[in-house]
Amino acid sequence: IHSLRVSVSLLVDYEDCKHVYDWTVGVHGILIKFAVKGRRYDGTFLPEVAKQQGWDHAQTIDSLIRKAGYNGSISPQLLNGIKCTRYQSSKCPVTYGEYVNVKCEGVDPIYNPLDSKRGQTRSWSPCKNM
Repeated sequence: IHSLRVSVSLLVDYEDCKHVYDWTVGVHGILIKFAVKGRRYDGTFLPEVAKQQGWDHAQTIDSLIRKAGYNGSISPQLLNGIKCTRYQSSKCPVTYGEYVNVKCEGVDPIYNPLDSKRGQTRSWSPCKNM
């Protein structure tokens, strides 16, 4: 647990795209919404996803359509019917130790030395300010 790292992404600057490829890989996250035969689909990828995967626009959109749960053919008609929104994010990574120091005043809420003396290895006692 002490090697745990978490990141929080604050999503900002939402803009409607002119088409499904109106965004920049590595800069924008995208949110898509579409409907096929009365069923609605939606999905999103954070800005870093396409770049980390090495995807271009078409690969990213195809992957996001599948992530949304659609398994049919991806036709130009389907692509034209997708409402695409782009956004940016501000990402804040934190280690477990940093979290404990800031939010728990340095007291680990999971490890309690008294528990280990009783033969227990983990317990939960919430931090203050949570």
